[in-house]
Amino acid sequence: METQEVEQRAQELFESGLNCAEAVLTAVLAGQGVEECEQAARLGTAFGAGVGRSKEEMCGALSGGLIALGYLQGRSGGDEGWDGLAALAAGVRNRFKAAHGCTSCASLLARFGPQESMDKCIRLSARTAGLFHDALRNPETVETAAAACGCATRQAGQTATGRCCG
Repeated sequence: METQEVEQRAQELFESGLNCAEAVLTAVLAGQGVEECEQAARLGTAFGAGVGRSKEEMCGALSGGLIALGYLQGRSGGDEGWDGLAALAAGVRNRFKAAHGCTSCASLLARFGPQESMDKCIRLSARTAGLFHDALRNPETVETAAAACGCATRQAGQTATGRCCG
């Protein structure tokens, strides 16, 4: 699937009633050939409109894309490394922030100003789905400088230190 098709899919899904996170998540998965994931929308539901419609947390479209990254490339156990995925996620987040000036739903909405039928959120969601699709297709083009937190070096069976991640 081409980037434009993924963006169109996200737009159509949002316009059909899915929220921003659900639409981006489902479109990004479809773009990677995962068409039959019945649970995709469910995974993103709580992240819509800045987490539970709070409009205060991270943009739901960005959250949906990050969930897609985890679904597609995440680890299945604590003994697996995740440096590559963390770097890709950080790189896409940085691109999103560079393009929009922030990652906060509230800040984005303030920048958008008045909307008609969520038109600006729909366009943002479509572009975000395309951003994630492109990053998955060409990860080498994404600046992936994510700080290591030491989690990858923790041995299986060790407990988290609480310093950064678990």
